[in-house]
This record gives sequence, C-alpha cells and structure tokens, in this order.
Amino acid sequence: MGTVYDAMRKHEREEPGKGPPDPAASAPDAQTQTPDPPEGRQPYRPQLSTNGYAPELVAYCNRGGRLAEEYRALRTNLLAQYEHDRFCTLITSAEAGEGKTVTSLNLGFVLAELPDHRTIVVDCDLHKGTVHRLLGMPMEPGLADVLRGQATLEEVIRPTTCENLFAIPSGKVDQDEVGHLLSRPELEELIRTLRRDYDYVLLDTPPIRVAGSQRRYGRSISYSTAGILGRTTRDAILVVRMNKTRRESIEAAIRQLNAANVRAVGVVLTHQRHHIPEFLYRMF
Repeated sequence: MGTVYDAMRKHEREEPGKGPPDPAASAPDAQTQTPDPPEGRQPYRPQLSTNGYAPELVAYCNRGGRLAEEYRALRTNLLAQYEHDRFCTLITSAEAGEGKTVTSLNLGFVLAELPDHRTIVVDCDLHKGTVHRLLGMPMEPGLADVLRGQATLEEVIRPTTCENLFAIPSGKVDQDEVGHLLSRPELEELIRTLRRDYDYVLLDTPPIRVAGSQRRYGRSISYSTAGILGRTTRDAILVVRMNKTRRESIEAAIRQLNAANVRAVGVVLTHQRHHIPEFLYRMF
C-alpha cells in the first residue's frame, strides 16, 4: 500500500569524527523576522531550548541538515499518494516511545514550507499528549475543552513561528473520560472543519497498543482509539522504532487499523541504523 520510509535516524547518534551538535550553531538568527500571526493572536514562544523549540524538531531547528531532508523525502512520498494535494491522516505507533509526535511535528514543519498551503497538527493523544511540550505552548485550552463544550475551535488553534503551521494541544483530561470525549460527534465535526480550512491535517493519536477503557453504567468498557478516529479519516502513518518495536506489535497494529477500515499509507522508521526487515516490505 505504501513505501517504507526511512524518515528519521537515531537522534542521539553522532556522525563519525564529529562531536555532539551545538544547539546554538543550528539556531535561527535571533534577528529573523517572524511572519505576522492571524489577527488577535501572537505566536507562543517555546521555552525549551535556545532555538525556540525542542531540539528533536530538526525540521525547524536545523532546516538544512540531513534529518530535515529525510522529512522532506517523506513529504514527497506522501504527497505522491494523493491526487488533490490535500489530505488528513492519523499518525500513530504500535507502542509508546516510538517517536510519533516528533514525526508528526517534523512532518508538519516541512509541509508548512510549501507556499500557500496551511498545515495543522492536532494532538489527539488524550492519554499523554506532548505536542504542547515540544512546541513550548500551554496545554489548555485544547482539544478536550472543545469536545466538552468549554471552548470553541477558534480558541484552541495556536499559531506557531512558521506562517503556515498551526497546532491544537490536547488539553487536560481525566483518563476515565478519554473514550467518552473521543466518541463525541463533535470530534467528527471538528475534523471536517479542519479539512475544509487546512490543506494538511495531521492527527497525532495514542499508540495503538495503549488499551483504553471508560467507566459506564458501573462497568469498564474497552475501546479502540484507532477505531474511533478511523471515522474521521481512512489513512494512517505507522511509526516504528527500529530494534525496539516487536514484530508482533507491528502486525497487531496493522490488523487493528485494517479492522477500523484505516489503510496504512506507509511506515516511518525511527532510530534506523541497519537494514529494513523484509517482513515490513511484505506488509506494504
């Protein structure tokens, strides 16, 4: 169904003969002018690193680097699968710690490089959302607040320092209410609105293996986040960490996506240093 993408190498690994990267060396010039944000809003200024964003966001912090080019290759391969140059896709992983949120945001940054195209990253990981942390913006109000009826969509869309990139944080959530919130019809309406107003919509979702449950009528009911969000889009990118994610977990994740009628348009391999396992090719 798609290509296996070697989109992100191991971030900690140093190139032979080189020392660790100097964050200041890859930081944008402090005098660089930031595009004017939408009227009435100012970009949130991240406070996590000297260059403004978490250093994992290489597509922003080191735009001319090799890793940023890997994300641009991913962008090219992804756009080739869509006729109308617009798409909405889930970005998920089989297990936690695979790099799906870093992948979502880096892909968002390189998509935002395209002129006259607007991209938005939505933190749908109500279990453990980290989009706000990586971008250095408040967690709330966020997606959960819209689903509760406590905020409007316009109130939770945050501009970034990139003119064409926007984000919606997760908001604060009690774990018992995650399934209830994601099952609300307001989520489908929200994503329909985003698909109308933005060219590229990236939904950062919980890892598929994270089992969800909610209390209803005195008993616990399990739910599939992939199945819930599969009502809003039929495409997904699966993020796999080499030498960590078990084959059984990947196969189970693909089965769950298929059961939800969601097609995996490709796999992003993170921390990839060796050959790509053949079984991944056979899956796609």
